[in-house]
Amino acid sequence: MRRKPMELLRELNEINERKKILSELTFALEHQTYKTIPNTSNSYRQDAGNTNTKTEKHAHVYARKNGNGAELYSVNISGTGHDGSSGKEIPKTHADFFRSLGYKINMNNALESIDYSSISLEDFEYVILREDQ
Repeated sequence: MRRKPMELLRELNEINERKKILSELTFALEHQTYKTIPNTSNSYRQDAGNTNTKTEKHAHVYARKNGNGAELYSVNISGTGHDGSSGKEIPKTHADFFRSLGYKINMNNALESIDYSSISLEDFEYVILREDQ
């Protein structure tokens, strides 16, 4: 079945209009994905937890707005480091912000740290290794 040129032109215009709408929608969704940490130029993206991959709800933090720049760190809702960020100390403004979102970040702002004042010697088994000469 042959189509008339005007019919083809109309379909082409509709396709182009749909492409434009999709590109605008994609941009809008990306903008919603990355949010700015208040009083900073850093941005973050929150990811839901996933029982299949055994990951907690977590956030990825970036050096600049809209997810641009290097990833500075990522943190789990439990306050532990995510994707290799364990042991990092995060800025106070970041820690306070994530605490306001329900993240359990230690008061020393370190991801996955131990508060030595709460450690009891009974909590651990000590093993001393020595090398015989």
